[in-house]
Amino acid sequence: MSALRTLCRKLLPLSLLSLAQAAAAATLPAGFTETRVATGLASPTAMAFAPDGRLFVAQQGGALRVIKNGALLSQPFLSLNVNSSGERGLLGVAFDPDFSTNRFVYVYYTTASSPIHNRVSRFTASTTNPDVAAAGSEVQLLNLPALSSATNHNGGAIHFGADGRLYIAVGDNANGSNAPSLNTTLGKVLRINPNGSIPTDNPFFDQTTGINQAIWARGLRNPFNFAIDRTNGRIHVNDVGQDSWEEVNLGVAGSNYGWPQTEGNNPPGVAGVRYPIYTYQNAGSNCAITAAAFYRPQTITFPAEYAGRYFFGDFCGGFIRTLSPPNYSSAADFAMGIDSLVDIQVSPDGSLYYLARGGGEVFRVQPTATNVVFSDDFESARGWTLTGGANTATTGLWQRGDPQPTSSGALMLQPDRCDGPSTNCFVTGLAAGSAYASNDVDGGQTSVQSPPIALPSSGTLILTFRFYFAYRLSATSADYFRVRVVGNDGVPQTVFVRVASPADVGGTWTTRSVNLGAWAGQTIQLRFDALDLASSSLIEAGFDNVSITRQ
Repeated sequence: MSALRTLCRKLLPLSLLSLAQAAAAATLPAGFTETRVATGLASPTAMAFAPDGRLFVAQQGGALRVIKNGALLSQPFLSLNVNSSGERGLLGVAFDPDFSTNRFVYVYYTTASSPIHNRVSRFTASTTNPDVAAAGSEVQLLNLPALSSATNHNGGAIHFGADGRLYIAVGDNANGSNAPSLNTTLGKVLRINPNGSIPTDNPFFDQTTGINQAIWARGLRNPFNFAIDRTNGRIHVNDVGQDSWEEVNLGVAGSNYGWPQTEGNNPPGVAGVRYPIYTYQNAGSNCAITAAAFYRPQTITFPAEYAGRYFFGDFCGGFIRTLSPPNYSSAADFAMGIDSLVDIQVSPDGSLYYLARGGGEVFRVQPTATNVVFSDDFESARGWTLTGGANTATTGLWQRGDPQPTSSGALMLQPDRCDGPSTNCFVTGLAAGSAYASNDVDGGQTSVQSPPIALPSSGTLILTFRFYFAYRLSATSADYFRVRVVGNDGVPQTVFVRVASPADVGGTWTTRSVNLGAWAGQTIQLRFDALDLASSSLIEAGFDNVSITRQ
């Protein structure tokens, strides 16, 4: 039986279950705990965070519910008349990037009236009560082709990209021939402007007409979920397989993901196909890849190694797994025992939320007894400055940006990317390219310091950071990378140092943690230093993803 037939078979009876039945708690990694946020949601399908922190949950039957201040509101934001047969219904929700000023909410749903089809509409939150949509505010942005009698393969996820465009995942309506065709929007990822018009830079704009100009990528069976990394615009598209493989695909404009010619990586070598970056078998207890989220919150509360990870799961398998940057090719287990997982979202405060269709419940996952005191992934400027009087190097001063690969012979001194895979970190010789001799640290020290950080007076305080320190045979033990803390007494104290030696050591991102308990209750500044006393030696360094947590 195909994965989606299995999924469809499970979806139907679930809507008839008693919604008072609570799902069992998931099995999480050590150091994490979960809290049930809401229960009693009727056949939920998707969720999204509003910029103000409210969580909106779509119910297949047409109601868009609001979770506010940890409570499920009794009145829906809106209630649509939908066709909810099989996998049809209210399937997606997204918020305008300018929601705080325009109050626009976007949804993807299946119309109830003939001809039955999927639609993307925009609603406006009421000015008097923002927890409900203003009466008569619906604006139809996109009406997709009429559906056949097949009620599965509708897709339905919608998200705004880093480019401000609305991306829409559409299933093939259980007809594989739709997926590669440029004559239909079925089996595609679409891209439109927020007002419903079609961007002229879409990859097939000049080859198509009408609504088909919205096609951004094709060759998909049922892309039920996808996610966009808010820091760099990277897109991952989940595609539910048929008999063998579930896929995570890298979203690239103009791509053909191969369905129905290929499933997973089989058969290999088909011309023009962009193969998945990750697959897993849907045999046994697995049936359909669901849920998609990058861990990119405004405040990082998970351990530093989770920055940039991609979370996904399986509807029948009940698991959540992660793929790690930069290649996202190898999965690690995160959670097990979830009753019919359908969606994952990361809240601005750093918590992970998952939506369990079984029981109609939302759970919040957080680190156990850990509070983030300070974190910076350097994706925006947050007050780090060169330390006054401490920058004596003639070249290679610390700079925030995206490093260029630098090598000396076969030795990689400066990696070609930041950690995470964020596009900003602090490095020496930012614009080095291959010209290491003129851009590495030379003739002294470079030092950069954080903005003031107020530390709590209790708990175990742990500084965690990622760094690399590279050097060549010309280096000496006088050269170093170090981290210092300046407390209330104004005296810098070294908490970590890596000393060079006459050896060839390449630039590899490494994690280090330091106990800052000696500064509890003080306001501190962190200083990251790199020093090369001789202009003839080669020294390069970088650091990223700095955090202080209270445990």
